[in-house]
Amino acid sequence: MRIGIVGAGSIGSLLAGCLSTTSTDLLLYGRGLHAAHLTVEGLIVEGIQSQTTSSQRWEVLLAEHPLPESVRGCCDVVIMTGKSSTFDEHLSVAKHILHTDGFVCTLSNGLGHEERLVHAFGAHRVLAATTTHGAYRPQAGTVHWAGKGKISIGPFVYQHSEESVRELIEVLHDANLNPHWFADGAVLLWNKMLLNIAINPLAGLLGKENGALLEPALFEASVSVMLEGAKVARLEGVKLENDEVLVDRLRTVLEQTRVNYCSMLQDIRAGRETEVESLNGEICRRGEILGIPTPLNEMLASVIRHL
Repeated sequence: MRIGIVGAGSIGSLLAGCLSTTSTDLLLYGRGLHAAHLTVEGLIVEGIQSQTTSSQRWEVLLAEHPLPESVRGCCDVVIMTGKSSTFDEHLSVAKHILHTDGFVCTLSNGLGHEERLVHAFGAHRVLAATTTHGAYRPQAGTVHWAGKGKISIGPFVYQHSEESVRELIEVLHDANLNPHWFADGAVLLWNKMLLNIAINPLAGLLGKENGALLEPALFEASVSVMLEGAKVARLEGVKLENDEVLVDRLRTVLEQTRVNYCSMLQDIRAGRETEVESLNGEICRRGEILGIPTPLNEMLASVIRHL
């Protein structure tokens, strides 16, 4: 199996490092100094798992150069791991490297990405996927595995079975990435979305670790934002669990990631564009289509936009 990882940033590099311990053939797409390190010197993984991977273990496509014809249609699976702001660029790369019978999925935050993949590749080639692994890059050529989570995979529009993606799941298992099959892809994506809209903008505005949101008043605010989004999901026909389960899951995630700085806060501090449009902004867009107000998500999206 050849796997293409499009977006060799923090999570993408972590996946590449872990997959390099298996027999999988790897193709990476990245940009800048970090991608140059992957090309010439390889990758150092530190934190939960420590290892050094030689640059000979994979082929790297640099964003600064045209895509070579030699990699056209060469990947059995493409995993897109970039920010929402890079989706258009990464979709173009995925179209170039994915085999006509291959699977594609994205680990990007937010909703709407899978619909675009279906439009580009056809429903039978698209999987829903999320990850709770935590990673960041302290310097070019190094990724710190900050929190071990899991990779969840499920069907999106086409009703794939676990057996139909067995080879991919086994490879991820061999790579110590803790894969799980989730039978309802829409619920899988919305569960991750609800956590992101409740945590990322508030922690980003506070400038604090996720654990700060466990303070009662802040936790209540997070819950209110999340349940506003859950109302939108249910009106779309998504079969979410009841509110008590959603609230318990939010508390558990905050406790498990209490020392983590969310990606939105990291983007704000670095002066980068955030993913708020694909998160809280997307809740507002879908609420408007359904004719229901989403004032909490609109307020947070507006404030983040103006930072």
